[in-house]
Amino acid sequence: MAASAISFDEQTLIPDLLHTSPQARAVLDRYGLRGCGGPNGPYESLGFFARAHDVPITALLQELRGTVQDVAAGTDESELKSTLADGIYRPFFLAGIISVLTLGAVWGAYLLLRIGQTGSFSAAGLHEINAHGHAQIFGWVGLFVMGFAYQAFPRFKHTSLAYPHLAIATFVMILVGLTARSLAQPLVGSLPWLWWVAVGGSLLEIAAVSLFVGLIGLTWQRSGKPLAFYDYYIAAALGWFVIQAVYESIYLTATLGATGAGLTELVATWQAPLRDLQIHGFALLMILGVSQRVFHHFYSLPAANPRLSLALLPVLNLAVIGEATGLVLMRLANPIWAALWYASAVVLTIAVAALVIDWRLWGQAEDEDRSLKFLRVAYVWLFVSLAMLVSLPLHQTVVLRHFAPDSAAAQMGFSHAYYGAARHAITVGFVSLMIVGVAAKVVPTLNGVNTRDLSPLWGPFVLINAGCLLRVTGQTLTDFTPLAFPVAGVSGVLEVTGLALWGAHLVLIMCGGARIRRGASVAQSLALRAIRHSDTVGAVLTEYPELLGTFLAVGFTPLANPHARRTVAQVVSLKRACQLVGVNVDQFVKELNTRRRPPAAFELPLVSGVASRRSDPTCGQHPASADDAQSANSC
Repeated sequence: MAASAISFDEQTLIPDLLHTSPQARAVLDRYGLRGCGGPNGPYESLGFFARAHDVPITALLQELRGTVQDVAAGTDESELKSTLADGIYRPFFLAGIISVLTLGAVWGAYLLLRIGQTGSFSAAGLHEINAHGHAQIFGWVGLFVMGFAYQAFPRFKHTSLAYPHLAIATFVMILVGLTARSLAQPLVGSLPWLWWVAVGGSLLEIAAVSLFVGLIGLTWQRSGKPLAFYDYYIAAALGWFVIQAVYESIYLTATLGATGAGLTELVATWQAPLRDLQIHGFALLMILGVSQRVFHHFYSLPAANPRLSLALLPVLNLAVIGEATGLVLMRLANPIWAALWYASAVVLTIAVAALVIDWRLWGQAEDEDRSLKFLRVAYVWLFVSLAMLVSLPLHQTVVLRHFAPDSAAAQMGFSHAYYGAARHAITVGFVSLMIVGVAAKVVPTLNGVNTRDLSPLWGPFVLINAGCLLRVTGQTLTDFTPLAFPVAGVSGVLEVTGLALWGAHLVLIMCGGARIRRGASVAQSLALRAIRHSDTVGAVLTEYPELLGTFLAVGFTPLANPHARRTVAQVVSLKRACQLVGVNVDQFVKELNTRRRPPAAFELPLVSGVASRRSDPTCGQHPASADDAQSANSC
């Protein structure tokens, strides 16, 4: 088809543009498309692409028009060839899913069932617990961070990944190191020669993490672009990623060679600081940086304040350092240093709250989809965890003394159950839900699938949150009654089931076998309720085609084109469409509800994604034209 056969604007879907004008791909590739969505591109509009890749939409449209109008330009075949970096996220994401469903969450759920059955946290051995925790940090979190960074960072900087073959090498190194370390550590006591396997695995992980950070740095250098304010959070998190890898390797070597009171002293002194560096230093700062990039560019939520963000970053880093330093000095020097840990936890909480409140995360999102509920609830769990940390002295000195004075936690002066519950709220409630939500958004986009055609993932959402709630409350209540142990014990099963459903869904998308739901529920609900701001233009016209004249009369002239009704209209909400043409959305929605026909008694519920209208004489007849075919297909 001739390049000039299509006119396009910010609402044009990328697959439609590339189908008609394939030479436009060279322009989109320069701004980060590069293999995203496969040959047809992701199912998203040019406007969304421009916002997600931080490109001025006017400049992008101007460049695209110049390219497609130049018939002599043709298609640069070299730009269309797939490269190793195009789908580099896939092995990392697949391995991350396998890791969490084996060495990570599944192993943790098994250990938790043992604890719940025996009614004692000592039922799970130290090296078993630490091997499981290590798999969660390096396998679950680490693999997803690495895969997402390799895929997204070059595209956000409008460049290509530096040395993609070395990036694949880091995947092999981290996977071998993770497997060796996690499987060997619990068995060293009975098979001493496995000490070399466990320690060798940890050294291989350090090399992989260091090379990964170096490749991201080289990619940024190649782009020639400055770091955005949120990139500094990611840079800080990468620094903590390397530091905690070195720290954990040294800690592993020390604990594998210790027994009895010596081992207890090592764990009491050095394990909690390690977890602070891993969770608050690496995971939290990484997610805060990615969130500031994603919430505004992907969901049209308000942009973060760069000055506030940059001002809070050193505060957050100093708080992490203060937490770790306070815990170590409290054990090695004087208990008074516990005040440094507590002050740092309070500062961390206040800084995170100030940062997140500025985003107005729970406000109206113009491009809300199935993934946003995971991200929003994840931040609820983050604040639950931080609130529990800040409330630790209150729990220890007031709650336990009054309601469980004879408990082991009250006698010891520290509640491991409560502290562990606070950790679980951030590791599963915050970190895991963020991974689940971001992947549910990114993976369909990279595979050219419209997220609105996929499952809303309510099953994984409910199961993971229910499991996390049972774990946090049940584990906290074990200080007061042994009856809470079975409650905490079964929580892991719910979490693993939710993660398994989500993981299977993502694997199917990556393998091209995802179940597609063609908007049936939206159209069906429109027949039974009033039209809303959030409904798409396409859904309204599918259910009420007679309203097309109402749209055209107020300025929605592109809808006169059947192509526009079949494509862009299916993904643009009434609110967004009214903003684009300068129409008052409240008045227009009211007019649509006034003019629509009442639901007919002979209309049946939607079956298999299409409406059944038995009284329509065109149903089942051979269509005379393309438009008639479209009408027939809606029967």
